[in-house]
Amino acid sequence: MFGHRIDADLELRLLVGRDAAELFALTDQNREHLRPYLPWVDQTRSLLDSSDFIRSSLQQLANDNGFQAGIWYRGKLAGAIGFLYWNWPNSKTELGYWLGAAFQGHGIMTRACGALIDYTFDELGLNRVEIQCAAGNTRSRAIPERLGFVQDGVLRQAELLPSGRSDLVVYSLLRDEWAGQQPASGEN
Repeated sequence: MFGHRIDADLELRLLVGRDAAELFALTDQNREHLRPYLPWVDQTRSLLDSSDFIRSSLQQLANDNGFQAGIWYRGKLAGAIGFLYWNWPNSKTELGYWLGAAFQGHGIMTRACGALIDYTFDELGLNRVEIQCAAGNTRSRAIPERLGFVQDGVLRQAELLPSGRSDLVVYSLLRDEWAGQQPASGEN
């Protein structure tokens, strides 16, 4: 099972069934914070929905196609991060992430993404990591920018959000661009 301690305060662990109640509570407490940029929030209405998500993410790992991890900060679930897929033939993956409002401003997401980028290149042996963010989500976009990703382009009206159609900004980072790079400190 995947688990990675980043430092004394921060740990990534594969989400498992016993995490469902805490995951649902965090999602429920952060609906208004998450809703503008994450279309799945309104479909997560019960503990069963969070349990189903965890079950499907464990199946994703069993299928060798990515995984979802919880982000624990000082012992509390702060958010989630994961690989949306592993594209083995093209040697690439995409990261997705979210963080509860109370946990922003501590460098949590920058460090969590840095850890999964290391994992992508060092353990999985992939060559490319992508991150897609809603164009208006400046906090989320700051993460790949802070970590040295290149903006590849914009997918116009590529995601339907509660507020309407949103452009997605596509960022990428290649293995040779990351080698030896130290993630910059930041607010998320």
